[in-house]
Amino acid sequence: MCLTELSHEHPTTSPDWWENRVFYRVDIRAFSDSDADGIGDLEGVRERLGYLELIGIGAIWLTGVLASPVGRVGHGRDVDPLVGTIESLEALLTEAHAADIRIVLDLPVDSAAVSDSGSGHELAESLRFWTACGVDGFRVAAVPGITGALDEATHSILRVIRSLPGEQHAVPLGGLVRNWRTEHGMLSELDIGVDMRFSSVPFDAAQIRQVVQSALDDSRAAGSSPVWSLSSWDYPRPTTRFGGGPAGLAKARAMALVQFALPGVIGLDNGTELGLPESERPDRTSRHPVRGPIPWEGAEPPFGFSAAPGSWWPTPPSWASSTVEVQLEEPSSTLSLHRNAMELRRFHETAQHSTVQWYGAPRGCLAFRCDQGKLTCALNTSNETVPAPPGRIVLNSAPLDGDRLPPDTAVWLV
Repeated sequence: MCLTELSHEHPTTSPDWWENRVFYRVDIRAFSDSDADGIGDLEGVRERLGYLELIGIGAIWLTGVLASPVGRVGHGRDVDPLVGTIESLEALLTEAHAADIRIVLDLPVDSAAVSDSGSGHELAESLRFWTACGVDGFRVAAVPGITGALDEATHSILRVIRSLPGEQHAVPLGGLVRNWRTEHGMLSELDIGVDMRFSSVPFDAAQIRQVVQSALDDSRAAGSSPVWSLSSWDYPRPTTRFGGGPAGLAKARAMALVQFALPGVIGLDNGTELGLPESERPDRTSRHPVRGPIPWEGAEPPFGFSAAPGSWWPTPPSWASSTVEVQLEEPSSTLSLHRNAMELRRFHETAQHSTVQWYGAPRGCLAFRCDQGKLTCALNTSNETVPAPPGRIVLNSAPLDGDRLPPDTAVWLV
């Protein structure tokens, strides 16, 4: 039994607490190691909460917490000992809630057990257990394929959860979505869905506009809210996905402004806010790939991730110029760009269920505004410098050429 259930009340939140929050996915093993064993852990996440609060994160999506999938008797109510204990999770929940940061867990459900007569009871028990601990919501995935998009099997699981007595939409559910409709119909059981098309769209204005509008239409038809994320376990970080090097970083910075100007929920994959490229190989504790650890401070790898000698994962020495420590002090850094975008998004109150108004733009460019907002976002994916839209510039991903928008650049105007 969770200690929280006995000594603390679950924080009071609105039914739609996730609206307009920025979700930050934490790959625990590669985030921050508190006990010098070379593996990131829950205590490490707790120690870095100040950073997440500082940059404007509203919710943390934790992956790799549960030691076993939900659905079978006695499973799905334990923390993986590699990353911590129930007590360390509760300590994280308490401090996160005090900072008005919500916590969402991956909920791996053994799809083979869903058809069992006791599966509903086990799901109910697991949901009750984790919500009693203070968990605010869940990202549902079938096992195997925890990193993949929702399919018919996972949709069946969602339907079972929503049919549980007293559940309805009391517990927020999310998932990775490639198609908002399965053989069971629209994914109306989801509160939020990470549309994976946005995580894989090329740096092309026409294709970006098409994907954004489709995601808005499909999620609205499902009665859900879209989550805009530029990467996931299945898709590389944008700097790498857009070609790597300075050009890839420029495109990634520009796409961040498109992402943060859209209505709905924002999803950040840890390290994306630093503009990090990919650096992956399988780790020795999991069958999933783990990215190089987050570079926090210092001049040598692993840059404050762990006090353990050496590093299991590739952490390039070149990341010395991309550490959190360095970027927090640099106004033009990619981290500062993300912080400014989060602050301006809150100030201008981008509405959750806004309609996007698209404007005419030169070939290879796009421009839009949420109908209930004040920010206009313009993006240039062409090879030519073009006139910037009229308005007062409040944020830009790269320097402008007078009143003209260079290639691989985005701008916000009011």
